[in-house]
Amino acid sequence: MMKTCGTASSLFADATSAVRTRPSRRNWLEALSLLAVFTVFALVTGTAAQVFTFAPAANWPELVAIALIPILIPALAEEMVFRVLIAGRHGRWRAAGALTLFVLWHPAQLWLGLPMAQPIFANPAFLAITAALGLACTISWRRSSSIWPAVAMHWAVVVMWKGLAGPV
Repeated sequence: MMKTCGTASSLFADATSAVRTRPSRRNWLEALSLLAVFTVFALVTGTAAQVFTFAPAANWPELVAIALIPILIPALAEEMVFRVLIAGRHGRWRAAGALTLFVLWHPAQLWLGLPMAQPIFANPAFLAITAALGLACTISWRRSSSIWPAVAMHWAVVVMWKGLAGPV
């Protein structure tokens, strides 16, 4: 496989490797641990700031849509962009830059008028929760060299948020 640092071919190679690498059992357990810590942080932060309230989705078709759609957007798409392509496998500054862009992407969606944007995307508490999710996904991606644990975490968070909690 051809790899040349900083070129389109190296980005393609990184993306291909991220998708093809199978996470180990330990990688999945670490991701689950990160998700648990994140969930506690999100619940405490979100409840204290009154960012969301417990409001489960009302019907099965809605729950199925909530579970299926986020697999591709935002989970897979955002993880490939912000973790694999921008954060890469090495470098703290690169990871910090990717995390910053990930957080800023959320209010930018609102400002750009994108269809999936929601007013809560500009809320500081929501952005703190977003930063915590980005950090957990970055740690998981870098430790596993696979995008799948980060995608699973991102997907689970979106499904929990949209399926069980609604903005206040």
